[in-house]
Amino acid sequence: MNVRNTGSGSRDPERIAELAPKASDNIKNQHVVSQVLLSEFTTAVEHTTVEHVQPYDLQQPERRSKTQPPRGVGKIENFVLGASTSLETKWGEVERELPGAFAAAKAGTALGDPRMTGILRDVVALHYIRSQHYREVFDHIFNEFVPRQRHWLLTERADQLEAAYLQRTGPPPTGPQELAALADEIFSLMIEQYHDGSLLRVRIEDSFNRARELMAQNVLTILQPEEGEFLIGDNPALAVREEGDNLFYGMALRSMP
Repeated sequence: MNVRNTGSGSRDPERIAELAPKASDNIKNQHVVSQVLLSEFTTAVEHTTVEHVQPYDLQQPERRSKTQPPRGVGKIENFVLGASTSLETKWGEVERELPGAFAAAKAGTALGDPRMTGILRDVVALHYIRSQHYREVFDHIFNEFVPRQRHWLLTERADQLEAAYLQRTGPPPTGPQELAALADEIFSLMIEQYHDGSLLRVRIEDSFNRARELMAQNVLTILQPEEGEFLIGDNPALAVREEGDNLFYGMALRSMP
């Protein structure tokens, strides 16, 4: 008996198997904000040849951090644990195109060029998915899903669970603890894949592909500050909805207006 998913994630086992030979090929420090994007926020710093950004810790606003080049900020150690090198290669397919797209945006020609607008949409999708927010939501959903599905098996599908037990062992279960053990076994592989990082690896890839499709359906607008400059954070792409005087963020792309 298997817990099957016919929607998003239904190809997870196959994709995890495809990536198994690359599972140990990983990059330790992974940027959640592209260095190419961070470079747009740099400034010259005395006694250095490379422009720097000024990081701030919003949880400790009184702490003054040293300026750093883009390679030193916007990254998380082992953000994705399994086969992360291959995932970085996928991100690179978008990031390599960014200098040209940013140049077109500055020149005011990007919106008239379908290729440039496609790249800019892709970079929004990339930073929406490759983010701390996405991983936190992923962890939260998974840790709610498994106990809920286990309870569902032991209650709503107890007859099917018992039939699976009989098929495997022959004699019927002598008590509820034996069915509970079978339910735990059913979820054991998924839990193992969650802890070794392979489940996040395939989910983040699939979610990025879906985010690209959703972003392709939206009109692109490029904003410029009337004065001063924009700031950038560790989660630089947010889905935002405005209702009256209230601004809501941290939502799914499909919940955008």
